[in-house]
Amino acid sequence: MRILASALALVLAAAPAAAFACSPAPGYSLPTNLELARTADLVLLGEVVGGTAGAALEPQAAKIEVRPLAALKGLMPTGNLVMPGMYLAGPGDDAGGASDPLAFGEAHPSAYSGACIRRIFPPGARVLFFLERVDGEWAPAGGPFSRWAENVESETAPWVQLASFYIEAARLPEAERVAALQEQREALSVHQDMPEAAAMAADIERSLAGPAAPLKGAPPPVEQPAITLPEAEPAPEPEQAPEPSDAEADGLDEVQQGIDSFGD
Repeated sequence: MRILASALALVLAAAPAAAFACSPAPGYSLPTNLELARTADLVLLGEVVGGTAGAALEPQAAKIEVRPLAALKGLMPTGNLVMPGMYLAGPGDDAGGASDPLAFGEAHPSAYSGACIRRIFPPGARVLFFLERVDGEWAPAGGPFSRWAENVESETAPWVQLASFYIEAARLPEAERVAALQEQREALSVHQDMPEAAAMAADIERSLAGPAAPLKGAPPPVEQPAITLPEAEPAPEPEQAPEPSDAEADGLDEVQQGIDSFGD
């Protein structure tokens, strides 16, 4: 396994990260870049040469056109790729600019603005695409907040080199893959004074650690409030019947005497 070279100067992101606005499914885990490279059907370095300018009202009505430059994984397309759901950045639109080329643990800043993935690209940008085949069309691989499409300056950019290494490592049996990752991490760690080497070593460490914790867990159980029954009020004591008057007593005696003599 070859040792990765370092060739790209740091380019700061042109747009600040927007607020987290979308909602992945409960239990979704962000894939490592190794997993992204393993599951993609096509890893393509391409140039954005056309498409829909500005965000369309219906996302699927927008598209970009990509001219293939080099295939790191999969067959090299014979013509331009048309990718629905994407659009071109307009003049003065900073959202489509390049992200930090060494922030390998983060997606493009525009992914955090509502769509969960990057959808906006400046005309003429060189981008490393991770794609999967869905219903006969090329679609983003990796899921929400993956690095499925990042700007690069050339085939020797650090992200291109790291992706190439992951593609090679993913083809190995598990034990050999782990050994290759560890060997590459140690080789890069010797050059911690170089930002590119340090960033690559840190990302390989993340791949060795495995998938990240779920972004959103299952919703917590709803605690039912305890039901407190009101205390039963004591039954009112029966009212004491008033003592009968002498006249009433005489009348009752007569009634009782009549009952006793009934049937005699």
